[in-house]
Parts: sequence; C-alpha cells; structure tokens
Amino acid sequence: MNNLNQMSYEEFGGLRFLDFFPKTEYYSEDDVGCTEHGIGLACDYGYGHTAFVCPLDAKNQTAEIALDFDNRCPEAEGNALLKHLGLPIRRGMNYSKVKWCLGTPIDDRPTYLIFVVGSTWPYYVSCFIRERDGLSRVCICRKDLSDIFEDAM
Repeated sequence: MNNLNQMSYEEFGGLRFLDFFPKTEYYSEDDVGCTEHGIGLACDYGYGHTAFVCPLDAKNQTAEIALDFDNRCPEAEGNALLKHLGLPIRRGMNYSKVKWCLGTPIDDRPTYLIFVVGSTWPYYVSCFIRERDGLSRVCICRKDLSDIFEDAM
C-alpha cells in the first residue's frame, strides 16, 4: 500500500488502470485526448467516467484518477484502490464521515467536498456525495497540473 500523503508524482504516474480493474467490454483507451478533465484535455484509460487520466504530452504518466461508482466503477475494486492509496473513504459514506476521514476541505458544499492531500506532492481529492446514497464519485488529481489548467482558463 502507498499513502497518497507521501506519494511522489512519479509514483502516482506509474499507476495503471488495469492493475486495479478488470479489462471488461467497457474498457477503452483514448490516446488522442478528446476529453477535458481536471488537468485539461487529456488521454484516459478505463470505463468512461471511471478512468486513469494522462496529460497529452506524457501519455504514460497518470495524473488523475476518476472513480464513478454510479457509472461502471466496481465497488470492490474502487474501494480497494482507495485503500491502496491510503484514503480511508469508501463508496456510500455520508458527508460527515467523509469530512471526518479526510479533514478540513478547501471547498465545502452539501454534495461536494474538495480536499488537498499531501504537502510535498499535493493532490486534490474531490468527493461527490448524494444525500441518500452517500459517496458516489471520487476524483484524485495532481494539484500542480490542475492549478495550471485552472489558471489558463
């Protein structure tokens, strides 16, 4: 297990979708970079909204991970990935429990929380929470690349 709090961008970049999820009929690879993500236009590998995302200029370096439990992310594998990253959150957790597990968010809304995890290599961890179903989506993104993209907009 690696802890996202201490994971270098190089280590994060080495994570691969198929090391955590099965290759199903929904698996696809976008090497062209047709989809906008938290780091801008990027290539993605996965099941659509559940994917590992790489910058166009570094297609072999994961810079963002999106887990959408409502859209083809298998719960067991998604929760196992979160555990592997040292994130104590799981699908279905309510708003209060997510905040208790991850600390003080930098953006705090009833259905959406954003945290910064790590200091040397910081990551944004965005959590989408449904009132009845709890945590439904998680996005983990390199803060440096996301900030560059946001500043350019």
